[in-house]
Amino acid sequence: MQLSPIIVIHMTAALGALVTGPVALWARKGATQRPQLHRAFGYAWVTLMIVTAVSAAFIRSELKFSFAGFSPIHLFIPATFIGLFFAFRALANRNIAQHKAIMQRLYFGAGIGAGVFTLAPNRTIGKFLGTGYLAPIVTNTPLWVWGLLVGLLVLGYTQTRDRNASLTRMLVTPAVMTAFSLWGTVNTFGNAATFSLVMMTWAVVAAGVFSLVAAGTAKASYDAATRSFALPGSWVPMGLILGIFMIKYASGVAIAMNHSLVNDLTFGVTLAALSGVFSGLFTGRAVRVLKLAVRPSPAIALQA
Repeated sequence: MQLSPIIVIHMTAALGALVTGPVALWARKGATQRPQLHRAFGYAWVTLMIVTAVSAAFIRSELKFSFAGFSPIHLFIPATFIGLFFAFRALANRNIAQHKAIMQRLYFGAGIGAGVFTLAPNRTIGKFLGTGYLAPIVTNTPLWVWGLLVGLLVLGYTQTRDRNASLTRMLVTPAVMTAFSLWGTVNTFGNAATFSLVMMTWAVVAAGVFSLVAAGTAKASYDAATRSFALPGSWVPMGLILGIFMIKYASGVAIAMNHSLVNDLTFGVTLAALSGVFSGLFTGRAVRVLKLAVRPSPAIALQA
């Protein structure tokens, strides 16, 4: 069974949203609030939902009761954007209760609700799962890939705790993950006819996101005496790490099933842009912290 590039992108984003949504909702439940975890997975979920909705607009239905290729399930597209608009408007107005209620309805409606429809045997994803493709994907994945995932999860978990780190230690995670993202893009599309455009997309998007993030202020401090950074714990790196891994894994599976995707410009540029976003976020966050070490202290500024 061969899947078109747009369906691969749609499926990957939808499954990612299905997984990240509960984490974002759980982080705000109960007596113990986890705002950093909520924001990290919340932004990831919103991004994935937007990708899911936009890609769905380019998927046409073959059902008899569709109109110009649009079936009732396509109504989830405007519902998603309308829901996100009102959710963020409520957040801007500091109406947290309304924001929470809208996001919950959006997840269960546009997320799980739409997912139930797509599992119908006559729909593409239903056919995909019904033909037994999922189990072979998991079983045929090399063991080293799962080992790599475990290692990345451990690396991400270390970032969730408050810690003191030297300059070298502080730069390890961003450097490793940016290199992994770049390697994944080159390894996947290195022999493709679209390689130049794919790499250009990765570089432009990564540079753009980097410049925006690096301009911000880090929630950390620098001790010049010990030359170490006091870094607050954050779940954002974990989300970025999983995002980069999922992009590489999903693209590998898709190409294994349909090798022609390697030369598909839409597929390559989309994955390169997503990888560039995660890489730009990683490097931008690192430079934002690094600026604390090169910024003159108030005492030095007064002496000058």
